[in-house]
Amino acid sequence: MRKPTNPIHEEENGRALAAHTALFPCRHVLWDWNGTLLDDRDYAIQVRNRVFPRFGLPPISSVEEYYRQFTFPIRVYYERGGVTEEMFAAVADAWMREYVAGCRAIPLHGQAVEALRAVQAAGLSQAVLSASQADILEKQLNQYGIREYFQDVLGLPHIYATGKADLGRTYLKRISVRPEACVLLGDTLHDADVACEMGVRCILIAGGHQGADRLAEAKAPVCADLMEAAELVLRSE
Repeated sequence: MRKPTNPIHEEENGRALAAHTALFPCRHVLWDWNGTLLDDRDYAIQVRNRVFPRFGLPPISSVEEYYRQFTFPIRVYYERGGVTEEMFAAVADAWMREYVAGCRAIPLHGQAVEALRAVQAAGLSQAVLSASQADILEKQLNQYGIREYFQDVLGLPHIYATGKADLGRTYLKRISVRPEACVLLGDTLHDADVACEMGVRCILIAGGHQGADRLAEAKAPVCADLMEAAELVLRSE
């Protein structure tokens, strides 16, 4: 049996989510992309270690150091790595060029397709809500052959990963779905903040761009993997 990677046990996860689902069963699932379905944490570290030294900035030494530094908005994460306001656009542009150049080799998380199929089979609609640039996001979803699982794909018009709460709120109004009937699955505290701003419930998955210890700071269930998270969603529908 899978076990959560943080102190919140599966039974406690279920109780936490049940508190939000008593009146409104889950009908729509919003997936974060980077770090949640796409297993790009290690690749993101490699890209940083190739790009930052070009600007006289130190590389990152370990996943643990990455977890300590990574945050949203991305501008703050860059600042923690020594990027100044004057350098930000140049570093961000260089990072994105390097990321896109090799991104076709990034794998999905091992259970991504299985989790998407399970949610689809239960009759719930699904969408991607990401701080990634929208056109890059669409290309990636088609590359991995999973675009068909999503009713909609929501991304930003630029590369600077400024946030996605406004995007999500506007979307829910457009599709006329009550926030209480939605759940957002993500891998960072930012996803929990976005869910709170949108009024939707949230499930976090360890192993992406923030570790279980950081995720435990959020008032949301934390799961060890995608199937554990999907099973938790399906218990609330």
